[in-house]
Amino acid sequence: MLVELDIKNFAIIKSLKVRFQEKMTVIIGETGAGKSIIIDAVSLLMGGRGQKEMIRSGESKAIITGLFELDDQKEKIAELCDQYGLPHDDDQLVISRELAVKGRNVVRINGQLTTINVLREIGSYLVDIHGQHDQQILMDQDRQIDLVDNYAPASFKADLATYQTDYAQWQKLTSQLRHLRQDAQELAQKQDILQFQNNELEAADLEDPQEDEKLEEEYNELNNYQKIADTANYFMQLYDDDEHGIATLLGDAQNAATDLTEFGSKFKDFAKTVDDGVYALNDARSELSNLMDAMDFDEERFQYVTNRLDTLNSLKKKYGPTLADVFAFYEKVQKELSQFETGGLDEEKLQAEVAKIEERMTQEARNLHLIREKVAHSLEEQIKQELADLYMEKARFSINFDETKTFTDKGTDAIVFLIAPNPGEDLMPLVKIVSGGEQSRLILALKAIFSRVEPVGTMIFDEIDTGVSGRVSAAIGKKMHSIGRNKQVIAITHSPQVAAAGDQRYLVAKQVKDGSTFTQIGPLSKEETITAIAQMMAGQDVTDAAKKNAADLIKSIKDD
Repeated sequence: MLVELDIKNFAIIKSLKVRFQEKMTVIIGETGAGKSIIIDAVSLLMGGRGQKEMIRSGESKAIITGLFELDDQKEKIAELCDQYGLPHDDDQLVISRELAVKGRNVVRINGQLTTINVLREIGSYLVDIHGQHDQQILMDQDRQIDLVDNYAPASFKADLATYQTDYAQWQKLTSQLRHLRQDAQELAQKQDILQFQNNELEAADLEDPQEDEKLEEEYNELNNYQKIADTANYFMQLYDDDEHGIATLLGDAQNAATDLTEFGSKFKDFAKTVDDGVYALNDARSELSNLMDAMDFDEERFQYVTNRLDTLNSLKKKYGPTLADVFAFYEKVQKELSQFETGGLDEEKLQAEVAKIEERMTQEARNLHLIREKVAHSLEEQIKQELADLYMEKARFSINFDETKTFTDKGTDAIVFLIAPNPGEDLMPLVKIVSGGEQSRLILALKAIFSRVEPVGTMIFDEIDTGVSGRVSAAIGKKMHSIGRNKQVIAITHSPQVAAAGDQRYLVAKQVKDGSTFTQIGPLSKEETITAIAQMMAGQDVTDAAKKNAADLIKSIKDD
């Protein structure tokens, strides 16, 4: 339960400290005095959104601190504190929230810094605030299944968690499968291109990365065969001419060099050099002769080399620039094609996994449905009784089940709350026919039921009695008072009937001093309570008769 709330520089509150008590506490005061601001402060302690505008004008920061006494939820709170490395005491928890005009907001639990997300998780076990937001949840058909699930036993929550684990995996697998299928056309086109490239390269029968260089040389020889033959024949003629040929002249030169050796030993080296040159030229002539004898123009071979070079050059232009690059590209194409060959197997594997998990989820969802049906039947009966206590005894209430077209994170159930507030009316979804006052009573009926199973120690009702009559307000007050037997209840109200139902009352008052507005809150004594309720009933002019009416109202509500 919330034991103490300390607020500094928040909205119009300069400094306010209030200690709350057990059971049902009613907060009253004029409109604009700051009642809802107190609830806003508690909401911030539970992880609500903080804004700079919430800081009191002229101040640099606002600080809100709450002291909580733990009961049923202390084991869970201790577990969360251990999980997030926060210090904790078995029976108490201190939360503080600081909003700064400049700089980051600060959250502390038991004096240690933590995050908003951790605060929200822990706060969900401390306080449940009910107001207009809850009516929005109640009227949201997609959220009504949560209200049923909240009332289910702990075993159901474990079963739901198991299903949701499978559901998350199912979403992942189906997303992968959908991605494969959506890209099927693009992948098929890419595969066709790769297959064409592979066929083209395969048909080229590539074996040697240097084949093009070798063929270029052969092509040059074959393409220039006649020039080579003519040039070689010309050389032969120059060399072999009987009178003036190179061989004859070289013979004469060789003889002259030999004659010189007779005139001195120093000419021997010269003569040897001449001999070597002559022998080398004769060898060159023989080599040329052999080359020409071996060389023959083959038209068929020339055509093959020409065509082969055209093929290789075409491949280099597409996949090169070098033939070595073409070989590397061919290897890459073969590798990518091999992946396509196993792609179908991947899709088949995914389909098998999806089918397997869907089979399991179908059974899990069926089990969830059967439990929900039992819970819904019990809830229907209890809600009808609670509504009867709130002067809606003739209302009919039903929880309708439909099967969803596919799996959701809740299973395959779609739940809709139906109500017929008056006799003779058909059951219709709440969103279509329930008035504001009926919403409030239905909310309260649900909370009266859920309060028995919810772990929170404090339930706050923020003017949920707005728009209802005095008799219904009295019933609402009694219902909140009954909830207060098991939970701490804090109710903000303008209704004298609800105020009369409280175990204690706090008055919020606004004061203006030195041009500044201040909000104060304090408990009311028995006499002050009678006067305050009399003012709520009759206005500012409180007569003895008005006080007697107020006292009678308190007595009548408590006696019922």
